[in-house]
Amino acid sequence: MMTIFLMILAFSSLWLVLIATPVFKSLDPSFWEQSSNDFVAGMPLTEEMKGNFSVIKNEFFEDLFQWEDQDPALFEGDIMFLGEKNAILSSSYRWPNAKIPYEISNVYTPDQREVIAFGMNEYHENTCIQFVPRTSEENYIRIYKKGSGCSSYVGMINIGSQDVSLDDGCISRIRPGIVLHELMHAAGFFHEHTRPDRDTFIRINFENILEKHIFNFNTNDASKVTTLGLPYDYDSVMHYSRYAFAIDRTRPTITPVPNEKVEIGNRRKFSSLDLLKLNELYCSEVK
Repeated sequence: MMTIFLMILAFSSLWLVLIATPVFKSLDPSFWEQSSNDFVAGMPLTEEMKGNFSVIKNEFFEDLFQWEDQDPALFEGDIMFLGEKNAILSSSYRWPNAKIPYEISNVYTPDQREVIAFGMNEYHENTCIQFVPRTSEENYIRIYKKGSGCSSYVGMINIGSQDVSLDDGCISRIRPGIVLHELMHAAGFFHEHTRPDRDTFIRINFENILEKHIFNFNTNDASKVTTLGLPYDYDSVMHYSRYAFAIDRTRPTITPVPNEKVEIGNRRKFSSLDLLKLNELYCSEVK
């Protein structure tokens, strides 16, 4: 696997990726009290990771996702923040030794646990990142159904437990890339379509987006985000789909340019560039 990665790194052209570190100046005690009281840890996904997982193919899988169910209070639709956001590249938001400790709620069905385990295994098989059952680690993610759709913090926020919300609509054999997407936020990445240079590669139809959802399409300021110098990736699991948050579902909110037929909004699997991002950020420093 490492040989494949080195080949990709050697022959691929450079492309941009958004990486950020959230900085928290204040915490809302009521938020943490609410989120902590309804979490009961279940068994780790150890057994599920041994099984055979099959993705159900469906050409129209993107149309099944209910974008309006996303929490409108969240940054970019599915990113949780407390306090101010700082996007200066720093090792402080990366998980030490590429290990992300986790606890998972006991409410998930066996099938849902298999989908989540598949997502974690994709990281294990293709990167050096490992999701490990939490023992005594101070910083870790908690995976559970918060009732707010699909969401995550960006990177390790360094305040103990941090939530990854995977409600029923986020877990599917048809689109397992949603789990990959939220876990990639947890690893430290923003959305592809919010890059500072995105207008060179896509066109946003703001007239087809409800005003309360327009902020999901704001670009990140080039002075506040650090890139790895890698090119735009239409096929990334971190890219919004063509009809994301559309008022009229017959008209796209995002159109690729200059080739309008390019597929965007992949929710099936990592793109080769997604893997390059993850390996570049974490694996070059892991011994």
